[in-house]
Amino acid sequence: MEIHHLRYFLAVARELNFTRAARSLNMSVPPLSQRIRDLERELGETLFDRSTHHTRLSAAGEALLPLAESVVSGFDAIPARMRSRDHRADVRLAIPDVLNPRHRRQLSDSIRDLDSTYRFVLRQMPSLDMESALLSNSLDLAVSHLGTSDDRLSTIVLYREALGAVVDVSRFPGRTSLTLADLRGFQYLQGPRHWDLGARRAEQLATKGVLIDPEAQFSDISGLLIFLRGTKSFALAPVESATVLALDPTECAVLPIDDLAAKLTTFLLRRTADTRLDPVVDVLRHVHVS
Repeated sequence: MEIHHLRYFLAVARELNFTRAARSLNMSVPPLSQRIRDLERELGETLFDRSTHHTRLSAAGEALLPLAESVVSGFDAIPARMRSRDHRADVRLAIPDVLNPRHRRQLSDSIRDLDSTYRFVLRQMPSLDMESALLSNSLDLAVSHLGTSDDRLSTIVLYREALGAVVDVSRFPGRTSLTLADLRGFQYLQGPRHWDLGARRAEQLATKGVLIDPEAQFSDISGLLIFLRGTKSFALAPVESATVLALDPTECAVLPIDDLAAKLTTFLLRRTADTRLDPVVDVLRHVHVS
């Protein structure tokens, strides 16, 4: 038995769904299922009751759960305990792929100001993955573009940003903003996972005459530019994001949409019961874009 077997077991025990557990571990379902079978074979116990409709912990799984949590927690604490000459508390902080530049600078300054008391371990990941990482104790805090309804986590709204239409520069010459009526007949381009965080956004745009094709999706800036130049299309992005500011203004324009209510919200997420980082939360919650 190795520590990763227990991590796999805890992921499935947390989700009670092999597909979601595999996604949280960034792996596919077959190897995850095999690792669980290997662990069951070594223990001589069935850990999950499986059917086509549900996955539940067996009696043996219920008995293993607190033991596995204790072992994994103790294992993860080894590096911090070994750094005995450094009495700073570790803070594992996740940041998203798209961040407002002003917020990024303020956040960096705050991390430096806290350096004498806290050692920050930074991780960049999609907002979609942060909730599971917090719940599995892989993170302490997360700056996320998604909130949560899980009562084990607390959500603090930092700020909201207007979204703009990213279009080829030749489409609306001289315009400083658009309306949804201007985008009627345009194709909505869906971006990478960290760009498209509103599950209902495409449906709302479709009611305004925007064309929706699930296959029209780009994965990087180069792909986006090819779509914009070659088709009558647009994407949505925060008007002040680093990604938008990096775009070449001779190739594309980013225009606010006057009657689009949707905004990108940035949150600070934490485990509700973990109060040891209250001083850090008090500082970071005031890092926002005014």
